[in-house]
Amino acid sequence: MANTAALADRSICSARPKSQASCCLKVPVKIIHDPDPSIYDQQLVFESGGAPTFDSPDISTQDLWPPRPSATLAATVRNLSSEASANQTRVDISWSAWGIGMPRSPIASAFVDLARAGFPGSEATVSWTTPPAVTAAKLCGIFVNVIHPYDSNPNNNYGEQTVNGFQTSTGRSHSFVVPVRNPTGSVQTVNLTAGPALVAPWVTIVPSTLTLGAGAQQNVMVSVNVPASIPPSPSGTVISASVDVLATIGGAYLGGINIAILFDA
Repeated sequence: MANTAALADRSICSARPKSQASCCLKVPVKIIHDPDPSIYDQQLVFESGGAPTFDSPDISTQDLWPPRPSATLAATVRNLSSEASANQTRVDISWSAWGIGMPRSPIASAFVDLARAGFPGSEATVSWTTPPAVTAAKLCGIFVNVIHPYDSNPNNNYGEQTVNGFQTSTGRSHSFVVPVRNPTGSVQTVNLTAGPALVAPWVTIVPSTLTLGAGAQQNVMVSVNVPASIPPSPSGTVISASVDVLATIGGAYLGGINIAILFDA
């Protein structure tokens, strides 16, 4: 009975090795699994050697035709981790005036629970009512930031959509004024290129290189000329082709805009 009483008075912590500072056990790193909430990230595509589009497949902001803000703004996010769910993932949305590198203003935030990749609920779409200021602007940039405290890969969390466009029934040559801003605190050189390769010959950017002081802004003219040899698209087509203008600043990613085209005449 005495031995039984002695054992009853002992705790798990009293049985730990004297060299151990705490009764808490460390979980080996190899069995800790973190989530990977994500969205189509133009900067990641660029830095991976790809050609990003600024008509994001994960962000819906525009009604066509003509281009105009839709009544709701929507963003689709997904968890790429097959080992951990991404509960309480925060999704922030903001907007800017039409252009590249323009100042942004917050719109709203939402929280979403994402299951592990490969399971139902690993992808979700978050929607917000379009603010009156965005509707009044008519053309703008929409930016989405995906945040989770244990995100295993923070390099796929930023998406954007900045879209304008035209129908060839209104003419096959159109020019767009694109404000370009240097958001940094020092003088920088900004370079602009057009893509993808199939439509790049149709595009002229003037100037395609500009030097801007800290916070300075300059208008760039982007002209698109759809060749007469390009036939109209089949009935029901919404977008026939797109031009993406990518801006780099000091060789690093800055942003871009998308020009959607419908070949309807």
